[in-house]
Amino acid sequence: MGAKEINDRLRAVLSEDGLSTDPDILTLYRVANPIVRDRVGPSRVARPRDVTELQNLVRLANEQGLHLVPVSSQGPHGKGGTACAEEHIALDLSSWKKILRTDRRNRVCMIEPGVTYGELLDALEPLGMTVPMPLAPRSGKSVAAAVMDREPSTWPNRQWDISDPVGSTEFIFGTGDIFRTGAAGGPGSLEKQRVAGGAQKSPMGPSQTDFQRVVQGSQGSLGIVTWLTVRTELRPSVEGPCLIGSDELEKLIPFIYGVQRPWLGEHSFILDRNAATLLMTHNAPDSFEAVTASLPAFICLQNIAGFERLPRERVAYQLKDIEEIAARNGLALSSSLGSVLAPELLKAATRPCGPRDFRHALRGHCLSIFFLSTLDQSPRFLGAIGEVAGRHQIERNRIGIYLQPVVQNHACHIEFMVPFDPENRGEVELMRRFEADAVHELFDEGAFFSRPYGAAGKLAFVRNQLNNAVLKKIKDIFDPNRVLNPGKFGL
Repeated sequence: MGAKEINDRLRAVLSEDGLSTDPDILTLYRVANPIVRDRVGPSRVARPRDVTELQNLVRLANEQGLHLVPVSSQGPHGKGGTACAEEHIALDLSSWKKILRTDRRNRVCMIEPGVTYGELLDALEPLGMTVPMPLAPRSGKSVAAAVMDREPSTWPNRQWDISDPVGSTEFIFGTGDIFRTGAAGGPGSLEKQRVAGGAQKSPMGPSQTDFQRVVQGSQGSLGIVTWLTVRTELRPSVEGPCLIGSDELEKLIPFIYGVQRPWLGEHSFILDRNAATLLMTHNAPDSFEAVTASLPAFICLQNIAGFERLPRERVAYQLKDIEEIAARNGLALSSSLGSVLAPELLKAATRPCGPRDFRHALRGHCLSIFFLSTLDQSPRFLGAIGEVAGRHQIERNRIGIYLQPVVQNHACHIEFMVPFDPENRGEVELMRRFEADAVHELFDEGAFFSRPYGAAGKLAFVRNQLNNAVLKKIKDIFDPNRVLNPGKFGL
C-alpha cells in the first residue's frame, strides 16, 4: 500500500487535522538524545480526538500492519522511551488534558494522559490537595507518563507499593480492546460505582487480576492509557524543611532509615553536591562552580509538615524526634548549607523546573543511569561507578548522584548523572562507551534496572531469559501483531 493510500485511510478514522506529515513537526517527536542511535523517526503524527478515534486507529493499524508509539508528554523526549526500531506513527495524546474528577474526601483525581504536573497542581491547590511527584520534572512532563513509568517521587513515606500513586486505569491493548483495571473494572459503570461511594482508587482487580502491572513500565509497548486515577495528598499547612550535610554518605544512610522506619517527616532524598547544584542552578548555570564549592559532599533534604489538625504541634514533635536521630548519627539539622537554603531546595524539587530537564542545563545534555537497589548498598554502587569512570578517564567529580528512597525506604532509586556537550562527537561517543560499560558493571553488582533505557534496555531481559520468555508470551496475547512500539525490549 502506498503512502497516499495509508494517509487516506488514517484520515478516514481521525478528525480534521488529526494527521500530520510535516517534516518540521515530525522532528519534534524524534528522541532528543544523541546517545540513542539505530532508531527510526516517525513517518506521521496522529492525534485522535477521543477514545473512539483511538480505538479505530489501533484497529486500522492491526489491519494494515502499521506501528504506533504513544506519546503524552510535550517537549523534548530525552530518555528514549519513544525510541522505535521500525517505521512508525507517533500517537500524540498530549492534547488530552481533561481533569475528569477531583475527590478530596477520597484523595484521588482522574486525569487524561496529557495533563502535566503544573496543570494538575494548579487544579488541586484550591481544594487543599497536592500530588507526589518526581524530582523537578520538566514543565511538559505528562503525569500519566511519569507514574506509568514508575518514576520515583520525592515523598517516599506516602508510597505503599511501587505502582503508587496509580489507582485505576483505562487502556487499550495492542489488539484494540479496551480494558479497565482496579476498582474501575466493575461491577457497574463508573457512574453507578460513584453513586455507591466508589472512587476508582484501588489498583487491584477486577477480581484477582492485576493488569495494570502489565502495562505499567512497558514504555508504550503493551497498552495505551486513556485515563487513570492518581492518589493525591493533603497540602501541608505548615512545613519545616531542613538540610543535613555530610562528607560521608555512610553517616546519612542510618539517619534515613531511622527517620523512615517510624514514618517521620515527609519529602526526603539525598543529592551529592553536583546533583544539588544542577538542580539549584539550572536557570543560572554560570553559578555552578561557586555553588558547588560551598556545599558538603552529600546533602539530605528532610521535610517536616503539619496538615489540617494541629499542624504546628505535629511539626514540633517530629522535629524533636528527627533531631535526636540526627544526633545519634553525628549529624545536625540546618536551615541552609553553603549557598543553598532548605525552603528553596524543597521548592525546586517539588515544582516543575521549566521546559528543559534541569540535568541538561550545565552542558546541554546529561547521561542518566538509574536503577533500584537498597539504600544501604548505595556506597558499593558509588564505588563501582567510580571505577568505571576511571577506566574511561572521566573525573569522578563530574558525576552527580541522586538517592531517592521509595516505598517507605524499602528500596532506593539510585541515579548517576554525567553532563556532556551533545554537539561534541567525541564526548557523545565517550558517553556511549561509558554507559555500556557502567551498565554491565552495575548489573554484576546487583543493580535492578526496573526502568531500562539505553544500554540497560538491551541487557535487562537478555540476562533473565525466563522473564524474557514470559514477556514475549504477554506480548503475543495483548499485542500479537506488534502494533505498539515494535522492537522495544527486543520484542
